[in-house]
Amino acid sequence: MDSMRRDHRIAEAEAVARLLRLQPDRALSEKISQTALRLAQRVRAAPPGALSAESFLRSYGLTTPEGVALMCVAEALLRIPDPETADALIRDKLSSGNWSTASATDWALMLTGTLARWHGAENQNLSTIKKLIARLGEPVVRAAVRQAMRILAGQFVVAETIEEAVARAAGRRPYRFSFDMLGEAARTAEDAASYRDSYARAIRAVKPPDAVSIKLSALHPRFEEAKRERVFSELLPTLRTLAQVAAERGVGVTLDAEESERLELTLDLFEKLSGEFEVGLAVQAYQKRALPVCEWLVGRRRRIGVRLVKGAYWDGEIKRAQQLGMPDYPVFTRKSATDLSYVACARTLLSAPETIYPAFATHNCRTVATILELGGEFEFQKLFGMGDALYDALLAEHPDIAVRIYAPVGGFTDLLPYLVRRLLENGANTSFVHQIADPDVPVEALVADPVAALPEPYEPDPRIPLPRNLYPDRLNSLGCDLSSQNVLQNLRTRTLADRAAEPMGVVEDTSPQELDFSIARAADAFETWSHAPAHERAALLERAADGLEERMVELVSLVVREGGRTYNDAVAEVREAADFCRYYALQAKTRFSNSILLPGPAGERNELRLHGRGVFACISPWNFPLAIFTGQVAAALAAGNTVIAKPAEQTPRIGFRALEILYAAGIPSDAACCVVGPGETIGAALVADPRIAGVAFTGSVETARRINEALAKRDGAIVPLIAETGGVNAMIVDASALPEQVVDDVVISAFQSAGQRCSAQRILFVDEGAAPRVLRLLSGALAELKVGDPAEPDIDIGPIIDAPSRNALLLHVQKLRAKAKLIGEAKAPATGNYIAPVAFQLALDELPKVEVFGPILHVCTYRRAELDQVLQWLRDIGYGLTLGIHSRIQSFVDDVVRGTRVGNVYVNRSMIGAVVGVQPFGGEGLSGTGPKAGGPHYMLRFATERTLTVNTAAVGGVTELLAGNERPQRAS
Repeated sequence: MDSMRRDHRIAEAEAVARLLRLQPDRALSEKISQTALRLAQRVRAAPPGALSAESFLRSYGLTTPEGVALMCVAEALLRIPDPETADALIRDKLSSGNWSTASATDWALMLTGTLARWHGAENQNLSTIKKLIARLGEPVVRAAVRQAMRILAGQFVVAETIEEAVARAAGRRPYRFSFDMLGEAARTAEDAASYRDSYARAIRAVKPPDAVSIKLSALHPRFEEAKRERVFSELLPTLRTLAQVAAERGVGVTLDAEESERLELTLDLFEKLSGEFEVGLAVQAYQKRALPVCEWLVGRRRRIGVRLVKGAYWDGEIKRAQQLGMPDYPVFTRKSATDLSYVACARTLLSAPETIYPAFATHNCRTVATILELGGEFEFQKLFGMGDALYDALLAEHPDIAVRIYAPVGGFTDLLPYLVRRLLENGANTSFVHQIADPDVPVEALVADPVAALPEPYEPDPRIPLPRNLYPDRLNSLGCDLSSQNVLQNLRTRTLADRAAEPMGVVEDTSPQELDFSIARAADAFETWSHAPAHERAALLERAADGLEERMVELVSLVVREGGRTYNDAVAEVREAADFCRYYALQAKTRFSNSILLPGPAGERNELRLHGRGVFACISPWNFPLAIFTGQVAAALAAGNTVIAKPAEQTPRIGFRALEILYAAGIPSDAACCVVGPGETIGAALVADPRIAGVAFTGSVETARRINEALAKRDGAIVPLIAETGGVNAMIVDASALPEQVVDDVVISAFQSAGQRCSAQRILFVDEGAAPRVLRLLSGALAELKVGDPAEPDIDIGPIIDAPSRNALLLHVQKLRAKAKLIGEAKAPATGNYIAPVAFQLALDELPKVEVFGPILHVCTYRRAELDQVLQWLRDIGYGLTLGIHSRIQSFVDDVVRGTRVGNVYVNRSMIGAVVGVQPFGGEGLSGTGPKAGGPHYMLRFATERTLTVNTAAVGGVTELLAGNERPQRAS
């Protein structure tokens, strides 16, 4: 198991070198190519069924607008409860694209004649759709497209109930079946119980040799590494019960593969379960750990079934690794490398017939031919609705080979995420299923040896840079793999040890004399620091970013202990601080290093240069005690200013430690000084001091107003104020949104960091058509949250920052209980500064118009016709920080964006976690002055501009007019 953990993110070239040793030799490869070519030719020659996956992908490749449009319709249409939203989705997705004659024919077939006139239309293009809708009317088109989606869905789902599926499978012999009860990860205990019952019913209905596949995340609402103890105490007994029923009936059970961060947990559960029962396991060849996993499985004592698949979450794995700043990817970036991994894993599995019964899931002729030539006892597997032509050809040649169909069972709404994932997986332009349907792709190219496709020397796909190199001009911050048990335990051990060694006692406030001395030091240091070349200042900040990352574990421990943040939040703090340092260093090099030459008349030189202003006061909040503190200081220093930094009085140690890391990187201690104390005393004196040339502040709008008033009363120069304040942030959800995705993002947006983020969601506006499902899921998801000591890895929500803040929140909850409808809530410890995350439903006119800074969500349902009222309400409250939108309809998104005035808008994702240089952060109105932190304009506010004009004609004339021109000839 330790080897698998090490292999998780090894360099891709190293992993491929290991795989190459297990590839067929040249003679065997030639034999495989001949077999594969024969199969591929038969598949290409076989006409695809009218409603087959191959036919669909041939007409609607996912690289075409039509294919993308139909994917969007397929993903959303069947779950939409009201006709108006359904019509809007159809208009939105089907009103663009070049709908060819072939596409129209397929659609006419799908629509069972309802739209047969479409095929006879004189224009097979965009106008066809518009004419069709105009002639038949939207209700008819809506009903027809719904029917089309149901017919399409029926090509990928064997039946809606397990009993119907078993009966239908009986007519498809000699195929065997592995039934998969459709459903994504459970969000609630109720969902998990429902999936458990459906699996139990399936196992009782199925007869050997058919089997059942089980998705572990469907059986537990928190199937994640941080919840390991709970998973083993709750999920393992459920699995034992299901395995016992399967053993009594002689029905095979296979644990399906999921995202890479769940692999360790899956393998540990499998190890426990397989010691008692015959249980199979799916392995994904696109993971770098696939071969070590297979080698580990070969060493098991009990004979087990192993399903080898290529993998279905590749794009998500790439994105997640980039977002988390991982050192490398858990998957291969080249498809050819995945093909090599599949072969290496297959050879390993086939080498141990006494312990492994392998099942090879593939629709690829080359892969099928490879397995045939390797030989042994095995079976092939295919997806229901895909690969029929290949396996018909295979069984015609090898009637004794066992083939099993992986067959989804369930309703249409459960199908949608599965359908989209399968079509994306097989519709990509590198997919064999997609390419075999394309007559322009030579069959010989399709069955070529993947070894021949590898570059020499091997390198990952250059279009997919390592997560560290995501940005072209700076390093991405390095993250921490919190899906690793070892990482979590190391963080916990360090945090508890530091807590015992260094209690969080009171830090002495800075005295007025110390404050005066610090300002004087910074003022004296300004000239020297501001005249240092910008690239030198930038180099020191880049070194500071390295220092922050090198001290990741130490800083995470400090943020958890002093700031009350969870490990996830604390890691993000360190990463954001490092990102700020590198981003502002880059801005210094590109904008402050050289003057900008401006156009002007001949004989004159005009240049513009940016300079520091003087001493900046940087006042940061407790809720981002490291990231915002470091970001303010780094921007001011990069622009050439010196700094007096005041961390929040609740988190002074983090501020001191951040400056120590800056000093260690080479930044002079006089250039950045730290002062601590209450805002009413130290903060007020700092802002009022005439030596302060600018103020950067993040906090409440009330404090920002007081600072603004104090600056306005000062004599002398008008001092700039850069203020980031809070917001009454809302998410607006329409009926086309996926409820599970909405709830995932609401839980993150409203409750992560105990709701103590200025960007946190305070209000959820949800279309009343989608509200029942969304609110039921939300209630169940709230019940799954664990509140408590953030030093424990399984804690989701930490404490409120202090007792006065908690008391104010408790009073607000008490008022809501008296007038609002409770949707759901978590449980909180009886002692400590904790607030249980909670959600209440209110009418529009009862919603709070001021920021409620904690884990309290206010929910309001609306009708589609009331959207304008919702948008007007948001404009009227005056805040404009963050806004979330969940919809599959672009016109709805456009209407909401136009109807609001908000600094950061997020569509179909969470509303928090803005990334430096990617989502510059800051609001408008009551939510801040701008410019946005982590954006290209932020440092300009820390600078003053100076122009220099030189009359170059004063000495020697306008020489540039003469250069390169012939002298005028003298008249004779």
